Amino acid sequence: MKFEDAWKGIGNGQTGDGVDTGLAPYKAIHSPHVPLYWRDHLIAPVRTIGAATATSLKMSYWFSTIEDSPQEGDPTFVSASLRTSPATAWRDTAPSGLVSMLPFEGARWRFEQPVSFVQFHLPFDLMGMVCASLFGRELTHDHLRMPADVADAQLCRRLDRIRHRTSLIEPTNLLLDSWALILAETFLQRLSSHGERNGHGPFGKLPARGIARVVDYIEDRIDQDLRLSSLAAVAGMSVYHFARRFQETVGISPYSYVLVRRIERARALLRWKDERLVDVALACGFSSQSHLTTVFRQCLGVTPGEYRRRVQG
Repeated sequence: MKFEDAWKGIGNGQTGDGVDTGLAPYKAIHSPHVPLYWRDHLIAPVRTIGAATATSLKMSYWFSTIEDSPQEGDPTFVSASLRTSPATAWRDTAPSGLVSMLPFEGARWRFEQPVSFVQFHLPFDLMGMVCASLFGRELTHDHLRMPADVADAQLCRRLDRIRHRTSLIEPTNLLLDSWALILAETFLQRLSSHGERNGHGPFGKLPARGIARVVDYIEDRIDQDLRLSSLAAVAGMSVYHFARRFQETVGISPYSYVLVRRIERARALLRWKDERLVDVALACGFSSQSHLTTVFRQCLGVTPGEYRRRVQG
């Protein structure tokens, strides 16, 4: 299984990007960790994800009927916009593609109205950490190209897969952390001047003692919203190095491993206990019963209720 399999099992169905899907709507943002666009824009985002943490992926969903929209510069984030409606758009004087980067110095956007889009925001410090690990080079803002039209099919597919997944469930911190590393690596390889260099080779495997400590930590806290940084701290290394070395040692990403253990814990509880499904979900680290049902069906092809009826006869 590849490092990118943090989104394995995602379907291709059409969804409403959090609008009328029962997911969390926009709430007033007071965190210092969010992009300026969320606080100083002419309109408020319909929905936001990842506002509470400083180091992970953040996402914002937008619907606008404003034709002329200024974007204030925000050099603390590397941000991309995925348009989810057919409306034509321009960044300054350049036609905007399906995927556009948000310049650090700001820009003026014009839209055929109405328009909807999803923005992806990666902390620049996280990008710098991944760059140092991947290429052994410092990252500055001048090293990144920020085109109005990102004509890169792989990058577009990755953004759209994440958009689709977040339209189905409220992602855990561990999933946001995993996506952050995947996108940081993709942006660096596709849009930075360092991407022309050969990246770091195999990072090597984790020692058996380190793996055992991480596994024990996960098992003891399977009901909690784990962070990739916490797992890396247990192993005594940086987040990116830990994620890569865990992948090379276990064969799946940390997120995929935790997901497997949560599903196994849920199967055990469903097999031997008659707890409410919502209690099973929370005991296994899922954010809700619907989250458990979605993941359980994707992995096993049946709902938790159907599985319980089968195994209990």
